[in-house]
Amino acid sequence: MTSDQTERPEHNILVIKTGGIGSFVLALQAFAAIRMHHDQAEITLVTDQAVIDFATPAPFFDTVRAMPTNGAQFRALLNERPWQMVYDLECSSATNSLFRSSLTWRQRFARDTPVPWCGVAKGCVIPHTNPQRLAMHISERLMDQLSEAGIEARPPISLAWVSRAVGTFSLPISLSEPFVLIAIDPGGRDSAQWSPARCVEFAELVTARGHRAVLVGDHKMPSYTETLAERVPDAVDLCGQASYVEMVFLAWAALAAVGNDSGLMHLIAASGCRSIVLYDPGSDAALNGHQGPDVTILRRHDLSAITAAEVMQRLSSEAVA
Repeated sequence: MTSDQTERPEHNILVIKTGGIGSFVLALQAFAAIRMHHDQAEITLVTDQAVIDFATPAPFFDTVRAMPTNGAQFRALLNERPWQMVYDLECSSATNSLFRSSLTWRQRFARDTPVPWCGVAKGCVIPHTNPQRLAMHISERLMDQLSEAGIEARPPISLAWVSRAVGTFSLPISLSEPFVLIAIDPGGRDSAQWSPARCVEFAELVTARGHRAVLVGDHKMPSYTETLAERVPDAVDLCGQASYVEMVFLAWAALAAVGNDSGLMHLIAASGCRSIVLYDPGSDAALNGHQGPDVTILRRHDLSAITAAEVMQRLSSEAVA
């Protein structure tokens, strides 16, 4: 065997990360660090179906696939090829169960070595042993986990690669005009939502300053957009229209963005857009806070207590003045 063959890096690396676009964004540094460490490897990501189109052009992976839904499918994935390492960046009860279900009886009784697995599953080869792991921000937790596997690099978080991922931009808005994004995520607790009335009031303030209010969200939101169309006819409703790639382009061009704690706001903030994120007590910035060069968090017991005027005052610098 030659020296080059001896030093040849691992061939097949499997990365597990589910949880939607917000979880994907918070793992960007970890993805980049894994790629740097395994620069010659074939890296496969398994993730949520909704994230696949966005993740596929990312430079961190060679293949992106939907996360298996049961143990049998996961065992089939593991049997497709020899995996030199599995990085479980989800570290959930579900992925722990998948690890256990993947073990053969010989592996269970220590007669064969299991697939090298970096995570928190009992019996995995490279466990994340830091007793403070659950008190860490998820991005730092992932990097601390990777350090257990010998990955020490801390590459900068960047979405620059998205600029090469779009063929055409056909959304009904000019990226050269001044506009402010209003991100809508109606899921979860009522106290964690900015109401349609608040959003419309903010859109009116944006319009009064000579800018365009642009509503964005993963799904169409008639309760918001119908009122907006009636009171702010110049506003643009892109809910359910913009892909995640297009959202990054919107974030790059926007003067600022406002929205509640959501995956979409994680993407917008990480893109570098000036962001105001609205938190109720159910959102914990210490563990899952939005990351970006210019992020402000406004916290109230109920988001209805945050007025449009207060948000606009926070943005009343030269960025939107």
